[in-house]
Amino acid sequence: MEARIEVPDLRYMIFAIATQIPKGMVSTYGDIARALGDVRASRAVGKIMAADLDRPFPVPCHRVVYTDGRVGWYHGSGRGTEVQASMLMAEGVPVGNGQVMEFAKYRFTDFVAEPVLESLAHRQDQVASSVIETETRVEAIAGIDVAYEGDRAFGAAVVTDLSGEVFEERTVEMNVRFSYVPTYLSYRELPVMARLVQGPEVMHMVDGNGRLHPRRAGIACQLGVEMDVPSIGVAKSLLCGSLDDGNVLVDGTVLGRIVGDGRPVYVSVGHRTTLEQAERLCRGTRHVRVPEPVRRAHILAGRLRDEFRGRQDADSVA
Repeated sequence: MEARIEVPDLRYMIFAIATQIPKGMVSTYGDIARALGDVRASRAVGKIMAADLDRPFPVPCHRVVYTDGRVGWYHGSGRGTEVQASMLMAEGVPVGNGQVMEFAKYRFTDFVAEPVLESLAHRQDQVASSVIETETRVEAIAGIDVAYEGDRAFGAAVVTDLSGEVFEERTVEMNVRFSYVPTYLSYRELPVMARLVQGPEVMHMVDGNGRLHPRRAGIACQLGVEMDVPSIGVAKSLLCGSLDDGNVLVDGTVLGRIVGDGRPVYVSVGHRTTLEQAERLCRGTRHVRVPEPVRRAHILAGRLRDEFRGRQDADSVA
C-alpha cells in the first residue's frame, strides 16, 4: 500500500524569499520565517542559510542577519562574520562592531510570498477535526520510525503480531525537502512514513505524537487521516500537557496515557482507535521501555542511517 505524499520544498522557498532582499538592505531570519507564515521557523531559516548547500539560483545570504542586527555566519556555521560585514558595507549598509547600524532604516520586510506554514497549520486543524476515535479490530502492528542524516531520511516499518513478535520488515530511503520546524515535524516525516503504510487491518504505531500535540494533530494523526489507516502515537518525551494519575491532560482534556514507570512513554490516539485500545496495544507489546514494534523500527532505521554513513566515509577515503 505504498503511497506518495508531497509537501512544500521549504529550502527552495526560503532561498526564493531571500532573493527579494534588495541590495543595500538586510532582513532577519525571523522576517523570512514570518513571510513563510510562522516565526517559529526562524531557526530552520538560520540553519538552511548557514549550511553548505547547493543553491538553485544565486541567493544573497549575506543580507540576512540576526534579530538585533548582528551579522552572523557566512559560508557555514561559525565562519565568515567579517566577510559578511564587508559585503554588506560594500553594498552601502553601515556595519560597526559586527552589527548593522541604523538597523530599522536598512531593514527590509516587504516580502511577497505565500504563507505556506499558515496553510499547513490549517491543514493540521482539518486533520484534528477528521480523526475518528473508535476502536478498530486489527491483526498486526507496524512500528514506524525515521532516522536522518541531514536531509536524507531512512524509514523503517517493523510488523509484529499483537504480542510484539516480528514477522516482517520494510524500509525506505529518500531525500526530504522540509526542514524541522517546531509543531510541523509531520511534514518532514509524512512523505517517508506514507511509503511504509501496511493497510487498514494493521495498527500503525508511530514513533511520535498523535492527539498529544498543540494542534491535536501530530504525525500519528496525520499519517492515519491522510492514509485512512488506524494509528497510534508513542512518544518518548512529553511535547505538551500535564501529568495526572496516569493521564496526560491538555487544557483539561485527557489526550494521552503514561505507559511505564521511571522513564515512561506517552501514548495517544492517531486515527481509528481509542485511547484505551492504544494503551492496551502498547502495554501488550512492551517488553522494555518502548513497545517492541517501535523499538525494532527505531533500531532498523538507525542501522540504515549508519550504513549510509559508512558508505559516505568509504567514498571520501577513496
